[in-house]
Amino acid sequence: MGTRRKQYHNALFFLLATIVTLSSANLHGASLGRATNTINCIRGGGSYYESNPSYSSSSSTLGDLDEQGVYRGASVSSTLQYSRHQRPPPITQAIRNYFVSLQQFSPTLFYGTTISLFFFIIWQFQSTSQAAGKILRNHFVCSRYNVVKKKRLHALVLSAFSHASLRHLAVNMYAYSTFGRSVKQTLANQGVALWPFVVSASIFGSLTFLAMDRGGGSCIGLSGVTLALLAFDSLVYPSKELRMIVSFVPIQLPAYYLFLGLVGISIAGIMGLVGGNVAHSTHLGGLAFGAFFYEAFKRGYVRQLNYKCRKAYYAIR
Repeated sequence: MGTRRKQYHNALFFLLATIVTLSSANLHGASLGRATNTINCIRGGGSYYESNPSYSSSSSTLGDLDEQGVYRGASVSSTLQYSRHQRPPPITQAIRNYFVSLQQFSPTLFYGTTISLFFFIIWQFQSTSQAAGKILRNHFVCSRYNVVKKKRLHALVLSAFSHASLRHLAVNMYAYSTFGRSVKQTLANQGVALWPFVVSASIFGSLTFLAMDRGGGSCIGLSGVTLALLAFDSLVYPSKELRMIVSFVPIQLPAYYLFLGLVGISIAGIMGLVGGNVAHSTHLGGLAFGAFFYEAFKRGYVRQLNYKCRKAYYAIR
């Protein structure tokens, strides 16, 4: 009886293991090879195919069965061994490669980043050079004095690429590159360029600041544009998980929740409930522009306007 019960348990275990294996293979999109009768699925819970250095007809991470049904463990390739001991390129070469790839991917992101870096350097000399300080204050600062009184309308855009502090520059450049890449790909699917979005967002954010400014305030920085990019991207992909660090505390939450939270913080800042030297009205203007642009994009208005503008441009040309 003990021997039969043991055989029965072994057979039952083998049957359950076979069912679980086939179910797992179906869930991960496994397919039976016609020539080699191998299962093309990844062992170990993966869902993406990886090249197996042992043979090319299958893919695995822990190994697989060969044509004779013998288990073969995956060996470490020489390329992987070489990459472990290979030193990274010099930092100057890495920076150059980054900007080259950024320019190839999006000239708008490239020129926005380089212009911001250039004028950040100029800002560091505004206390020692009177000429540089005068140019920056008159043309790269959004204020009622510059825009309304002196009619320097270009300051609505140029002020967005003006940063005086390294922290402000670093945060905006990171957000500009991160969300700008995602938005660029989304707009490109409809044949829409990224630069009209960036320029329009900077103007809208600056006008919002001027409309809500109660005194002789001024603002600089790309925060309005970056928050417009964030708002648009979070509405296109509301469930995208975003990771950030706030006061050394890692936080992960869906993009749509972050969008709502930033809207609440901006409104609270305008009402005086949140302190700090922050242009909350510019932030709110950027978030509002991103939301409006998303609604127009979703309804096809952006694509129609883009088509008409291109048609008019080529007709004049």
